[in-house]
Amino acid sequence: MTQNNRRQLLRFAQALACAPLITSLAAFADATPKKTVIRVMLPAIPYFEIIKHFLIKLSVKSGISIEIDVLPYLEMRNIQLIELQKNQGKYDLIFILTSWKTEYVALSLLSNLDVAQKNGRLKIDAISDFVPAYLTVAGKVGGERGYLDGPQANLYALPLGTDTSIFGYRSDIFQKHNWKAPLNYDELLALLPLIRQHEPELIPLSSRGARGHQITHAWLLHFNAYGGAVFDKNWQVTVNSPAGIKAIDVLKAIHITTKGGILKNNYADVGNAFITGNAAMYLDSSFIFNIANDTVKSVVHDKVSYALHPKGTIHSSETGGFAIAVPKNSPSIDKSLELLSILTNRAQEKIFARIGGIPVRSSTLRDPELQKIFPEYAVLAKQIEYANPNWRPAIPEWSIINEEILGSLLHDAVAGKITATQALEQAQEKILLVMQASGRFKKRV
Repeated sequence: MTQNNRRQLLRFAQALACAPLITSLAAFADATPKKTVIRVMLPAIPYFEIIKHFLIKLSVKSGISIEIDVLPYLEMRNIQLIELQKNQGKYDLIFILTSWKTEYVALSLLSNLDVAQKNGRLKIDAISDFVPAYLTVAGKVGGERGYLDGPQANLYALPLGTDTSIFGYRSDIFQKHNWKAPLNYDELLALLPLIRQHEPELIPLSSRGARGHQITHAWLLHFNAYGGAVFDKNWQVTVNSPAGIKAIDVLKAIHITTKGGILKNNYADVGNAFITGNAAMYLDSSFIFNIANDTVKSVVHDKVSYALHPKGTIHSSETGGFAIAVPKNSPSIDKSLELLSILTNRAQEKIFARIGGIPVRSSTLRDPELQKIFPEYAVLAKQIEYANPNWRPAIPEWSIINEEILGSLLHDAVAGKITATQALEQAQEKILLVMQASGRFKKRV
């Protein structure tokens, strides 16, 4: 981002701090009894500070009591599964990882937003403006495969904090050595030893690698780009494939060119390595925009460029992150639905975008004024054309497959304890056993 654009962004942020509430939000505040208490659960991720401060501002200006619980995102699922199964729960709005949606719907924990729209309790502003892949991955349940869109699909959550993968790189380092952003994985892999040789103090590519869902996420980024899928259209397990082997090889290449390796790295480590100037390249969530543009915390805020997720055998990028939903046992469902509508409408998204929010609407991404402030929007607008809502299977069994099976075996393979083939053969067998034991899976097939 240029100096002029940063100054413009700061002016917007200062103006927004003093700006009146948008009309629909002011009406919501006026119509909500002051004794009402609204409770929201947010993940402890930097992006959601924007949502948190907005809710605090709303509470102060309106007199409505808004209680906000900010929790480590890996702890949220267990708490939500307990709280949402009570007769009346504590929360009115919750953020969920998109991979949890099918499990929650199977347990009847979330309000059906399609039903709420039909009976007039919910008004979603320009639903067709949401990035289609984001809308599907965030909240569609009951369609194709049970978690994609289709004639039988219903909507249970809306995109907010939903993301795709993006490639970021240090433009100053690349210009210094006359390197180009990689268009494909061959070019990406060729850069790893070059960076190690010419910039030995830098991590060539920051990557997740910690045991459990972190290394599974990293593997899936590459697996999908090589045309891989966890299941085929007939629900046969297909992780033991050339794409699966190639994805492990990519992780090994990143691991051996990284000082200290990647096997302890989690999501926060990857972003921190990039914004502190310790990594030359980044390939993970588009949430990086928010933290890389932070002129206080990021030492590379004016030294970063972006490109598409490199092509393997196909162009593909992840879809995931978070979605916002209304628990079925919310104490104040009507007010929850109303606030959900406001938080996700076009006007509010553009307000969030101006202060660093990650867009989930096409109109925001393609807004000419915003593209001048955030040139990366143009890259993201192109990237979402390849965003894959079937990047991972959003089924209840996924938590076991993700954490316990793939998350352990992939870690052992990258560590060199077992071969890539052994890891994927064992994973194939273990996943098959999980699916055979799944009553829900048997009913579906």
